[in-house]
Amino acid sequence: MSESDSPIADTVLMTIKDRNGSPSLVSAAEQLGVRVEDLDASFGVIPIDADRGLYAVQVRADRLPTGSEQRRPYGGPFANPKIGPIGGIDKQRKRKT
Repeated sequence: MSESDSPIADTVLMTIKDRNGSPSLVSAAEQLGVRVEDLDASFGVIPIDADRGLYAVQVRADRLPTGSEQRRPYGGPFANPKIGPIGGIDKQRKRKT
């Protein structure tokens, strides 16, 4: 498995704009100055406010170009913490019994 085929571990959320409907991953990558392989294809392009042409994508944090954090408005990078049960699954099962 090559580096680009491995699951994306550390990602950030970035916003892109497209007033012509949902943009492709290729279009998103071009706007952000990254390769398509640097985007999380399984996450895709998610509408935030489609009427304003605002969408979100997940990008490998280590592949963002310098200065990406200065994009305005709503550029990102935004934190993207992993979500899971607090205290683990076993502790939650014990509470229910």
